[in-house]
Amino acid sequence: MQIVAKSSIGKVRANNEDCVGYFYNHQGALIAILADGIGGNHGGDVASKMAVNLLGNAFKKYTISSIKNVEKWIQKQFKIINNQIVNKSEEILSLDKMGTTIVVALFFGNQYLVAHLGDSRCYLLHNNNMKQITEDHSYVNMLVKNGELSKKDASHSSLKNIIVKGLGVSGDANTNITKISLSTNDIILLCSDGLTNMVNDSYIYDTLSQNQSVDEIANDLIKEANNNGGNDNISVIIIRNSLGSDNL
Repeated sequence: MQIVAKSSIGKVRANNEDCVGYFYNHQGALIAILADGIGGNHGGDVASKMAVNLLGNAFKKYTISSIKNVEKWIQKQFKIINNQIVNKSEEILSLDKMGTTIVVALFFGNQYLVAHLGDSRCYLLHNNNMKQITEDHSYVNMLVKNGELSKKDASHSSLKNIIVKGLGVSGDANTNITKISLSTNDIILLCSDGLTNMVNDSYIYDTLSQNQSVDEIANDLIKEANNNGGNDNISVIIIRNSLGSDNL
């Protein structure tokens, strides 16, 4: 398993409110976490760091007994972290209304789980085909699903940064969890919207398909987002299953 996590401030923002990290438990299982803070001067960076560190540290102490129990554990942790972010934002005036997106990939055995809240995404490259695993929890995506807005118009909408789910955003921290089996040379990309708003899916696919290291892939994606304007913080986690499912 090859993994890299990288984040760039971009070319416009004064602060980087994204946070990325990956952690192993004592069984050798891996969790990769990416969070994109919401709230600007109101503590988006605090919320994203809380999400990554609280979940990562909890995972290091967690013993996995089955994939089914992992799903329950993730749901429980999301709710716990959501409550902690809400409580902190209510205690400290400068952190009022802070929140964060989160996207998580947890690897155990020959399977992995993906869970998310907000518009940070997970993509899978499998057998030269790329698929977006997550569905944006955003206002414009709701409009698209309801037939009130086209996908083309959604990409340019002034409302595209409004998310309807996230940690600290509301009392609803429930999420759908996707379970996928790993194959040799599968590549998983976790990313913030600082990448997907600046780089189209075609470029992402071409970059993931190149015979490069995960470090080179991450650098290329971040460089392209910055070349296209770098309007937001840009974060990526790249994971490649280079050894096959029996060697995780």
